[in-house]
Amino acid sequence: MKKKVGVFFDRDGLINQAPPAERRYVTRPEEFHLNPGTPEAIRFLNEHQIPVGVITNQKGISLGRYTAEDLNRIHHKMMEDLAAYGAHVDDIQYCPHQESDACTCRKPLPGMLFAGAKALGVDLDVSWMVGDQPRDLEAGKAAGCFTLGVGEAAFPPSITDHSIHSPQELPAWFSTHFPFQKADKLA
Repeated sequence: MKKKVGVFFDRDGLINQAPPAERRYVTRPEEFHLNPGTPEAIRFLNEHQIPVGVITNQKGISLGRYTAEDLNRIHHKMMEDLAAYGAHVDDIQYCPHQESDACTCRKPLPGMLFAGAKALGVDLDVSWMVGDQPRDLEAGKAAGCFTLGVGEAAFPPSITDHSIHSPQELPAWFSTHFPFQKADKLA
């Protein structure tokens, strides 16, 4: 039986521009701005019938900086902005907890990836976690995924299968490294 590949993206700093350090959180839809390259990469995956999920820590909810309803509005804007590029995500998993809550979903733990894989019907051992922080890749490895680090963060080799310098490189990276999606190499 052929395994089904999915690609999971972190949100802040990868799909969208990271908020300024003094704010730390995207709290309203008008603060959400796509990073160049990410919509085109997601569209490429959509065109090749590869399910796309978002895996995002959102502890600002538990800190009272914004509500779950605010987050839903932000994600609605994300979907609208992606649609303008002919792209979409198939599932969004978020963790509203703080580190002290001892949940199993907050990255670097893999709980959201397990839930996302179930929602998308994909196999984690052939899927990818794409992130701009080591905790994103740690979660991917803990779930058994391949990992792609994006940005200038120091990604330890033990958690990084590949790395690129910016989201703008994502479309070319996916088109170069994902030809097996059309072939029958994952039997």
